[in-house]
Amino acid sequence: ATYAKNFEPIPVPKIMRGVMTSETKKTIRYVLSTLVVANTVIFLAMAYFHILPDNPKAALFIDFWGRFTVYSLWFIGYALYRMYLPGPSTLRSLIIFLVCFNIPLFLGLAYYDKVSNDPETLVFVDFWGRITVYSLWFMCYEYYRIHFQDDDLAAKLG
Repeated sequence: ATYAKNFEPIPVPKIMRGVMTSETKKTIRYVLSTLVVANTVIFLAMAYFHILPDNPKAALFIDFWGRFTVYSLWFIGYALYRMYLPGPSTLRSLIIFLVCFNIPLFLGLAYYDKVSNDPETLVFVDFWGRITVYSLWFMCYEYYRIHFQDDDLAAKLG
C-alpha cells in the first residue's frame, strides 16, 4: 500500500509530448500487432513442421523466441480484452470461463500423464503451459484491479 500511495508515473520528456498524432499511434499499434501475430504463426508453424533446430546450442534461442512469442501474444490479447470488453458481457464471461477451465485442464492432464513431453510436442506443451500461467496471472490481476486497486493509482495510470 505504501508503494501504491507514493507511486508517480515516469514523466514523459517534453520533447516526446504531443509528438505522435493519434493516427500515428494507431498505425504503430497495428504494425506491432501484425508483427506479433506473424511471429506467433511462424514460430508455431516451424514447431509443427519440425523445422526448429533441436540441437543443444539452439535450445536457448528457441526458448527465448518461444517466451518472447508467448509474452507478446498474451499482452496483445490482454490489451484487446481490456480495450474491447471493459464491462460485463457474455463474451467477457465466456473468456473468463475458458481461462478458468484451461488452468485445471492443463494441470490435470499433466498430473495424469496425458501431456507428452517428447521432443515433437515439447514446444506446444511449453507454449500451452505459458499461456496457462499467464491465464492465472490474468485472473489474479483482474480480481485485484476490480476489487482492491486504489482509485487514485488507477487515475494516475490512466
